[in-house]
Amino acid sequence: MKIYRLACTIAALVVPSLAFGQPADFPARQPIRLIVGFASGGGTDAIARALNTRLGEILKQSVVVENRTGAGGSLATDVVAKASPNGYTVSFTLNSHAINQALYPSLPFDTERDLRGVALLGALPQALAAHPSAPANTVQEFLQHAKNKADQRGRTYANGGVGSPGHFAAAYLESLANVEFVHVPYRGAGPAMVDVIGNQVPYILSTLTGLLPHIKAGKLKALALTSAERSPLLPNVPTIAESGFPGYDMDTWIGMFVPRATPDTVVKTLYEAAMESLKSPAVRERIESQAGRVAGGTPQQLDALVADDIKRYRKIVQERGIKAE
Repeated sequence: MKIYRLACTIAALVVPSLAFGQPADFPARQPIRLIVGFASGGGTDAIARALNTRLGEILKQSVVVENRTGAGGSLATDVVAKASPNGYTVSFTLNSHAINQALYPSLPFDTERDLRGVALLGALPQALAAHPSAPANTVQEFLQHAKNKADQRGRTYANGGVGSPGHFAAAYLESLANVEFVHVPYRGAGPAMVDVIGNQVPYILSTLTGLLPHIKAGKLKALALTSAERSPLLPNVPTIAESGFPGYDMDTWIGMFVPRATPDTVVKTLYEAAMESLKSPAVRERIESQAGRVAGGTPQQLDALVADDIKRYRKIVQERGIKAE
């Protein structure tokens, strides 16, 4: 994913004298719909609602969050892909945007052909964590258990479902380490976390956002993070890259997209407004409250990231035999 290679300082990405009212017909005509493919009240939705408030102030137009849940965010993506390419319908999504294209054999849209990036906004690290009684305390110890096919429990992990970012992060580690975990998919990270805290399943790989309070409380122990660098929230927890897999980076990124035919001038206006929004303490604090970090990126960088991730995820699907449910 290489978020850190793509990330730039926000100041460097923003033209100092922004004329947000240009072109004159955008966004003057109607409210902008920010389509979120995840449930209201969740972490992704919370970031979207902080962003939409600031975007509305900058663009001098209402920006309305609309939740369209289902199929890992692909139902929301379909709404945007089929919308008029005028900038008034914008996708706010995670790297499931690329995962879905790699995982589902037939979608009603093509991610690269039908959509274009507007702005990379940030990244949310994931964590491999465990019940305190689980035998492994490091990634290498976990992998040692995974190599023992007879040790069913010692290689079992939970996550938020088939095709979730946590599933792909674990599957990528399986490929690199040449091992096979026992995957227990749940309908959402919340139920998976409850069962790991209750010691029904010993390990979990999921976004750090939900795991962090329980790690701090001692109900879970963190083995490693999926990001390229350590988190300041858990400075003593190593990354998987540090644990024997240099270059491993499976953060969950956050980005905005519009229909492919959207004019460059409209994309530029939305991009500049998004980068200006990332300067807002309220927006930055909301991203950081989800254990994330701000990572601004241009439309071109986001498109390159999506293309790169689709290739990588397709390879993981083929190597691990992952099938959509």
